[in-house]
Amino acid sequence: MIIDLNELNYKKEIELNININYDENVDKRIKNLKDASLVGKIFTNEFGINLDLLFTGNMVLEDSITLDDVEYPFTIKLEGSLDEIGEEFPNSIDFSKNTLDIFELLWENIVLEVPISFTKEKDAKMSGNGWQLKNGDNIDGCDPRLEKLKELLKGDD
Repeated sequence: MIIDLNELNYKKEIELNININYDENVDKRIKNLKDASLVGKIFTNEFGINLDLLFTGNMVLEDSITLDDVEYPFTIKLEGSLDEIGEEFPNSIDFSKNTLDIFELLWENIVLEVPISFTKEKDAKMSGNGWQLKNGDNIDGCDPRLEKLKELLKGDD
């Protein structure tokens, strides 16, 4: 969504209240966005053009254990001057046309919010057909393939 910043020449602020549902899979980690909404304003003051935006919603990710789809809530707060944001995210602002690509700005911030791995622990399967997830607390005995090594180490006591 392109916002024409020339509107600020005759308005004091541009109010934004946008609902975004994005179903296309453009990132390997994010399958889609659900219930995403952008609320805020773009306004001018004595320091220039400023943004005060709040972007919330759910991104659908792949569970790192079960590989099922899970919703991961996110909240992104964008505050600051357009010049500062333009330095951080140069692809979102076209100063020659005086426009702001709000979706490009939001998408770059969404990608920064994606966790490295995410699981819903209460829903996670800890065992399956021929496998069992183990951690340091629930290891039962030693791997039978290492029994001979265990016998060798007993002699060093």
